[in-house]
Amino acid sequence: MSTHQEKDPIGLLLSRTYFVHKKRVTHLLQDYGITPEQYGMLEQLYQNEGITQKKLSELHGKDQTSVGKTLERLEHKDLIIRSTDPVDRRAILLRLSEEGKELYLQVVPLMNDMDQSLRELITPEGAEQLAVLLNKIYEGISS
Repeated sequence: MSTHQEKDPIGLLLSRTYFVHKKRVTHLLQDYGITPEQYGMLEQLYQNEGITQKKLSELHGKDQTSVGKTLERLEHKDLIIRSTDPVDRRAILLRLSEEGKELYLQVVPLMNDMDQSLRELITPEGAEQLAVLLNKIYEGISS
């Protein structure tokens, strides 16, 4: 039986859920030597090979400096490759190295299992509704 109330502040509910989820994901990724933030970057680079650091920052909703530091760590681990955009020499293009692709493909099934275990806690309709509501909240507070 849950001691949490439906009337708890939404911010508290979001924060508490995020904290527990991040803790589990961190533990899951620990054996692979990456953090949840690094996994998120690897995922975006796998799906969007050759995007710029600026675009990656926009996709993550983080400033370029924070993204740059995470990218430095990934580059140090030989998981990504940075190159200068031949069209705009000021822009840096990002892609996964072969090691980065291999690591990402090893971790994806674990992350999919984690997502599936979350979805099993609620109905498919509830999961769909939750996604709509979370996106609505995100859009409302990020503008």
